Amino acid sequence: MQKVLFFMMIFPILFCSSVANVIDLFREADMIVFYKEGQQVYLSENDQSQIDQLFSDAIEKSYSMPAFAVSIDNLTKESMKSGLWIEFVFDKTMAASEMPFDSLLVNITQSQYGINLIRGNAGVYEGRCFYLDLNGNNLDKLYDYLSNLNIPSETFEVESQEIEETEIVEEENEKKDKELIKSQKTLLEKLK
Repeated sequence: MQKVLFFMMIFPILFCSSVANVIDLFREADMIVFYKEGQQVYLSENDQSQIDQLFSDAIEKSYSMPAFAVSIDNLTKESMKSGLWIEFVFDKTMAASEMPFDSLLVNITQSQYGINLIRGNAGVYEGRCFYLDLNGNNLDKLYDYLSNLNIPSETFEVESQEIEETEIVEEENEKKDKELIKSQKTLLEKLK
């Protein structure tokens, strides 16, 4: 019985300590990447600073809650082809609640009072997410800023992992075909 009571007392402390870690991690991000309608947009230093400030203001009073969301890489990349997304990129692999990541991806929408933080690892968005309840705040100011941001002509489209895997398989098949042809030629020469 004592173990149960101890757990009931310590659980909120453990939960809150990991919360601070997730929120504090945003200060350690090295770069912010912005995606609009599937296009990665290059941001000026001023734009990155403004986005960082608006996001920090929105999550100031937030608290972490158990996340029900799980990211599936191909579905996430398909979703990134529409709407507004920001990604906080870190120069090394970070971890919170024993979940590693090198970037945190966020979909920015209007009247958003909670956010899923999608963990990225080497460009793959796979696995459990973090969730922040914004505690009465929302991302409307950030959404308005991003919506009205002037988009430079230099952008590029988000690629789907599925396409990359297909290209790799095709390259491997080409190698196998070449090896098969080479072995058949060698066999024919031996038969002569």
